[in-house]
Amino acid sequence: MAYAFAVPIPPDKLEAVRRLIEESLGARKSEYDDLQRRSGVTEESYWLQHDPELGDLLIVVSNSDQTDFMAIMANPKTPFDRWYRDQLRDIIGFDPAQPAEERNELLGSWPG
Repeated sequence: MAYAFAVPIPPDKLEAVRRLIEESLGARKSEYDDLQRRSGVTEESYWLQHDPELGDLLIVVSNSDQTDFMAIMANPKTPFDRWYRDQLRDIIGFDPAQPAEERNELLGSWPG
């Protein structure tokens, strides 16, 4: 089942988001592949949405509801896990210690 969520990108962090994704899918791909495998993710895509009122948003579409990913980020096991968590913390203010927000609600899908 697909899962999607949007993350607001602070105005001065757009290039940092681009670099994180580029590095994760490029130079550090094998480490990122390992993190995703341990998270139960087999497919994920990253979209940038420009919104004149909300600013830039990172849209993530995944086959995972991110539960396992969040557990890994809360208790990182590898140097890459720690690096990735720290990047998310520095760029978007991600804090895995914060209580989980309400899960996104799937309203429908097509074709169904």
